[in-house]
Amino acid sequence: MAMVVPSVDLQLQRDVAVDPFDALDEYRDRDPFWAESGDFFEGGFWVVTKFEQCRDVLQDAIAFPSEAWGPAPLLPTMAAPPQLQKLRAVVMKHLTRSRVMAMEDSIRQHAREFIDALAGSGSCDLVTDFAQVYPIAVFCELFGLANDKQQEFRRLAEGWLHTYGAERDAYWDAIRAIVRGEIEARRAHPRDDLLTGIACGVMDDEVVDLEIAVNLASTVFLGGLDTLPSNLGWSFRYLATHPEARELIIGNPDGVPRMVEEFLRMYSVVAKERRLAGRDMTFYGAEMRKGDRIVGLLSVANRDELEFEHSRSADFDRTINRHMAFGAGPHRCLGSHLARHELGIALTEWHRRIPDYRIADPDRIRYQGGILAVSALPLEWDPSTVQPAKD
Repeated sequence: MAMVVPSVDLQLQRDVAVDPFDALDEYRDRDPFWAESGDFFEGGFWVVTKFEQCRDVLQDAIAFPSEAWGPAPLLPTMAAPPQLQKLRAVVMKHLTRSRVMAMEDSIRQHAREFIDALAGSGSCDLVTDFAQVYPIAVFCELFGLANDKQQEFRRLAEGWLHTYGAERDAYWDAIRAIVRGEIEARRAHPRDDLLTGIACGVMDDEVVDLEIAVNLASTVFLGGLDTLPSNLGWSFRYLATHPEARELIIGNPDGVPRMVEEFLRMYSVVAKERRLAGRDMTFYGAEMRKGDRIVGLLSVANRDELEFEHSRSADFDRTINRHMAFGAGPHRCLGSHLARHELGIALTEWHRRIPDYRIADPDRIRYQGGILAVSALPLEWDPSTVQPAKD
């Protein structure tokens, strides 16, 4: 018989002093269990925390479909096969590894500009001064957003990601209204950007329906503006307290991709994936009924000791690292190539200019739930140790 708990706090809070990964760690090493309340579900839900079990949930979109709600669903997130694959195909051709690699010089230039602007100051809030602005600049270039619209889009994304109910619906409506205008403009005057790719995308030999295109582009936009800043915050929090890891970046830049993978595994910022039971079944001892809600805790699964030896410690020589930071199966994150590349460039360029730094005041570090993030990370360094900028 599966364990039943009265309440599970999966959403956490907007502004907290306790590391949310530590807070979620209490649910590790459990088979699927039933939570009678928690998060923003009513009526209870199953919680899955082990790596193998979460992977099984994510890889089977028939047995464990996504839950769709509202008149304007998130796409392709809430889509089911075969529409899921068709929607992903519209976007994926613009986010392939080769397309991302073609942007390398531009991505590197964005990183250098932000780092150069703060290097001489001797201090910064890593989150607000770098992690939140660098990825936005990169994504907005890819997306095709004008510079004067970037901050407004960021404000709306923040609002949607960290509110609920009617307030969240209002942010979603505002995002979609702006995206609709952009989609209509691209259909009239196509450009070489991701928005044009979605606006003029083809499904079943026809141009994608306008409403579908708006929802698809709006969801892709949201996905591009929050997870990478969160990944950067966690990576730099670790590096600020581990000088030996900083030395690895400086001494062996070719090893940065392995470090990126380990940071993604240890700090899986998309902490949970929600699914439904598509049929009655027995799943690792849990008697699930069709329609039951299921939450897979990926942030916990990626620290499963059965899958990753010494899972709560960073091992930058880990040879097998099949983590699920980007999910798994048919819903796997479309932007994984871009995220990996942006993270690697950020780590390399930062440590080329600012090789030595520290946390200025640990008591000022703050965290947030939802998309797990470091919301404030004060860093300081000796300006005399800053290396010259590259031309």
